[in-house]
Amino acid sequence: MEALLKKHNLRKTSGRLSVLQCFLECGKALSHGEVQELVGQKMDRVTLYRILQSFEENGLLHKVPDDQVSVKYALCDHVHDLDHAHSDNHAHFKCNSCGDTVCLEESSIPEINIPRGFQVNQSFLLLEGLCNECVD
Repeated sequence: MEALLKKHNLRKTSGRLSVLQCFLECGKALSHGEVQELVGQKMDRVTLYRILQSFEENGLLHKVPDDQVSVKYALCDHVHDLDHAHSDNHAHFKCNSCGDTVCLEESSIPEINIPRGFQVNQSFLLLEGLCNECVD
């Protein structure tokens, strides 16, 4: 975990390590509130927000679209590959039953032709349905 923080130019603090551990253990996108529940009373909401923001700004997390929560965060592609470049051009899947949102890293967002004069800063692709745990 410390190598991940160092790779993303983030100082090692107990708060950052706790938040990073939540994402590594969960393996899914988490909202601010879900991370707050997982870290418990160890930190206040503002500190957690700043950690999530610094993780996003430094390419450790990326925002994930969600139809129920203002934003969720997920670990970036190839976060364990310390030599790989940062990229988040993939689809996301949200389960309508359990509410989990996961990255579909093998599914790239297709290139879309936009009208001349438009500038795209971000794109998100959210698929909804039932995950493999809820399909039964």
